[in-house]
Amino acid sequence: MRAFEPFLDGYCNVHLQLYEHLRDRNLNAVWDHIRAKEALTTADEVRARAHHVRQAFLDSLGGIPQTEEPLNARSSGVVRRTGYAIEKIIYESQPKVHVTSLLYVPDRLARPAPAVLFLCGHAREAKAWPEYQRVCHDLAINGFVVLALDPTGQGERVTHYDPDTGAMPIPWGTTEHSYQGLQCVLTGTNIARYFLFDAMRGLDYLASREEVDASRLGVTGNSGGGTQTTLLCMAGDERVKAAVPCTYVTSREHYYVTGQAQDAEQLQFGMTSAGINFDDMFLPFAPRPLLIGAVESDFFTPEGTAVTHERLRAFYRILGHEDLVDCVFAPGTHRYCRELREAAVNWFRSHLMGAEPDFRTAPDAAIPVSPDSELWCTRRGHVLTDWPDALTPFHLNRAIIGERPTPPDTGTLRNTLIDTLAIRERIESPERLCPRMVKTQAGRDVTAHSVFFVSERNVMVAGCVLHRPDAVPSEAIIGLAPGGTNALDVHLETERDLLDAGKALFVFDVRGTGAVESATINPHEQGLPGLHYHTENRLAYDAYCVGESLLGMRVYDVLRAAQYLRETAPFERLGIRARGLQPSLWAYLAAALDASIESVQVYNLIPSFEAIARTELYTMAFTPACMLHGVLEHFDLPDLMRLFQGRDVQVREEPVESRL
Repeated sequence: MRAFEPFLDGYCNVHLQLYEHLRDRNLNAVWDHIRAKEALTTADEVRARAHHVRQAFLDSLGGIPQTEEPLNARSSGVVRRTGYAIEKIIYESQPKVHVTSLLYVPDRLARPAPAVLFLCGHAREAKAWPEYQRVCHDLAINGFVVLALDPTGQGERVTHYDPDTGAMPIPWGTTEHSYQGLQCVLTGTNIARYFLFDAMRGLDYLASREEVDASRLGVTGNSGGGTQTTLLCMAGDERVKAAVPCTYVTSREHYYVTGQAQDAEQLQFGMTSAGINFDDMFLPFAPRPLLIGAVESDFFTPEGTAVTHERLRAFYRILGHEDLVDCVFAPGTHRYCRELREAAVNWFRSHLMGAEPDFRTAPDAAIPVSPDSELWCTRRGHVLTDWPDALTPFHLNRAIIGERPTPPDTGTLRNTLIDTLAIRERIESPERLCPRMVKTQAGRDVTAHSVFFVSERNVMVAGCVLHRPDAVPSEAIIGLAPGGTNALDVHLETERDLLDAGKALFVFDVRGTGAVESATINPHEQGLPGLHYHTENRLAYDAYCVGESLLGMRVYDVLRAAQYLRETAPFERLGIRARGLQPSLWAYLAAALDASIESVQVYNLIPSFEAIARTELYTMAFTPACMLHGVLEHFDLPDLMRLFQGRDVQVREEPVESRL
């Protein structure tokens, strides 16, 4: 038996509704702020905007880590090249946070030289990636001291890696960043704060070297390194005098419609609703010299890059320095290519050296590169092998989990839950349900009524009421499980006891699931289960960027299901039964808010959000669709038991450890 044919039996195109709903939320916020920015005409107004951007950014990170501890920098070797030396440097950005890096020092420096911090993109070898070695080489032969560092999760700083077997239960780079980044969301922070702080401490290290003129520091990087360069600019670090972010800068409105996801460090909570577009990211840096590097065939949309450059030119013009912002487009696809590195060197020559921008780079094949192992700072290319007690973002995030205040009464606790889920406006101003029962089917031992209704404007949800043909049920149980109405036969098998007891089972699909499942919007749906890039996770981060959560939206959908059963069916008593991690979360949180749900049975519920944040290898079933920004500052699942007083509640928890 099928509850629905595609498109809710042809009644409604629901398979793009969640994408379009979130697209409208994001793009409306973007366009509102674009129009507001177009009204800025004075330098004071631009500086006020820059202050707003920086503060919103820092708030989204949960602030920048602070430490008074020394860098404890040490060298583990030197590689000689013609014209410069490469020192293998390890410094501690925080105690026990070992940052592996390479310091390029030109030969025969007569006086302290300008320096450039090189921030690596998502290459497994990071600082040793040949493409990045070539950029550092060109800078070094031009007289710049260069510090190239491994970001967390890459190079020698991969967390889950066994040098003996090569095994990585959590893959390096973007997967690790997203995996640990999800834990950061729960504490109200963002993994970007650790990328940013490692870079800021890299500037500290450069400034400490006698070969470096600390008044002439620059920064560059591409892709993820372009992101980190942008983060440093958005933080407004005054020590950076010139910047060249490459193959990252686009515009929110152009990138959004590609359907592509981004990495956890590239997405901050509420930044879209705060109106922070790519041009805004550089206002705290303006009007210092800024060159945007781009390639003509990038997935970071070049048309967005051009728009952002024009917007920045307008801001720099207001600040009286239009000549200090520029953009260069190179041929080819996503990489720090020969043309970009030449442009970057010349930008730094002009703005950090006062020299002519007349450098011409050599072909790639003519520039020396070393194998990864020759540039290792550690014995085996892995920090945690040399220092088993080294700290990663997981440990740093776990350390900031604090005591939560205890709400004085259940009313306050309920309001805290509503606000953390970001569903108050929906609850206080609901849309009409407008239910439609599209068909009734009779089987040998079950009658099924297929219905859909409005959850919120332009968002339909669906369900199927099941009962025995000879029953007139007075009690309905909302059933939530993986597959929803697309797995009706499974529900009939597993929940047979409810039907045999004369109850109705309302198999329900929250938005983006079952009969209202979202259409695929990018190519990462299959084959990359550990990578938080596929449609469901992309949509979860779309909600995150406008200061909401997909989890909150789905909890609201369940509240609407209860409303439908109370007001339209109607049933005298309601209950809920859920199986699976996500359905159990929807059910438990909705039932905590709706006291009309008298019986609650949830299976496979996580013990707490804190258990996820405290477990280094947690279950992959906990995805961005489960995240609530800063939930551990406000409540956790055990706290909500106060809201179930007097009701029949059965909760079966499952361990959160990964079973990979």
